[in-house]
Amino acid sequence: ILNKAVYLLCFINRYQAQFFKNFSYDNIPCFIYMGGCNDENEAMFMHFLARTPIDVLILCPNRAERCRLEDNILYDINYEEQLAIDKFPIQNSGLHIGTAAYHAERELDTLMYNDDTIFRDKQYDKARTVSLQTMDREIKILWETEIKYRPGFSTVDGSVNIPVIFSKFSGVKDGNVREYMIMLKKLMTPETVVVDKVPNILSTDANPIKEYATEFFKNGRLHRDKIKKSRAYRYGFLRDEMQDYILDKLEFLIAQKYIKGTFENGTEYTIVSVALNLPKEVTRLLQAFDFTKKNPKLLYINTSDELISLEDTIYLTFLHLLGFDVALFVPTGYNMEKYFNLKLMEEHQLGDYIYDIQIPDWESISLSLHTSWRDRLFRHG
Repeated sequence: ILNKAVYLLCFINRYQAQFFKNFSYDNIPCFIYMGGCNDENEAMFMHFLARTPIDVLILCPNRAERCRLEDNILYDINYEEQLAIDKFPIQNSGLHIGTAAYHAERELDTLMYNDDTIFRDKQYDKARTVSLQTMDREIKILWETEIKYRPGFSTVDGSVNIPVIFSKFSGVKDGNVREYMIMLKKLMTPETVVVDKVPNILSTDANPIKEYATEFFKNGRLHRDKIKKSRAYRYGFLRDEMQDYILDKLEFLIAQKYIKGTFENGTEYTIVSVALNLPKEVTRLLQAFDFTKKNPKLLYINTSDELISLEDTIYLTFLHLLGFDVALFVPTGYNMEKYFNLKLMEEHQLGDYIYDIQIPDWESISLSLHTSWRDRLFRHG
């Protein structure tokens, strides 16, 4: 009882000047309470006010939220329609009300989109990647398969588990370079970023993020507000949830120490500078990326004797974490894992190692007469 009395006195002390300082029975004050009573103490204060010369009006637009107030002198009016709002607006411009059709659609959403088969467009804004362990002949099928139809796909606590490819293909089947190039051309879908010049990113390349990297990641923490406010930040045009998703994966990549030198020789700052300076074709694919549908791809082709750069390794791994299918085709079979701290990629041996292959003009390769080359390349026996 003493605790309740203290709560009640605190409420009275907060509002007594507004109610009673210039009180007059000719001008009775009104207390409007928006949202309903959330606990017994608020309900107790309403009981008290109702027994003083004050009008009390309680507004509960969302009938799904229970008001804790019950009183035999309470005049209670209930309407069929309801309005769910996060906060009460100060002016009309902050008010949003749904039409009957809108509420019907929301009810239909609840019925239709509550399992792992049917989803609204961009229903989820969080995801975790899961690397698929596959046979080489499965890649041709999975490459065109929507994420929700892949093995290992699931939704848990508002997040999507995205099964993705992260594989290296070494050698050339039967040494047939012509068939090999046709197969690569077939993997170049509209969702595919192609890298055929290695290394793709060098430490000497211009990068506006480099000078800010030590400010963006400091004391073992990614400073998101500082990143988003920086004039060097390049992702401000993306939808907000995608910006947060990118920063989540950047933080995860650093924390997991997938890349050699992280927290040892400053590699974490290189990771920041690469991850926050993705090319436009990648950011456009991310803007359109729906975690339950077709995911973007990266096709990385190294036919030369050049070693992969640290920056390229970060680039490949970061896109993998973002949900890209990443496939490395290395006819020479040379090492592409130099900068990894652990084994992240699956490796498939396609056939003979072939050297000094020239990258063709991809536009000149016709697919019309070679519909089965990719199948033959991946077929065993």
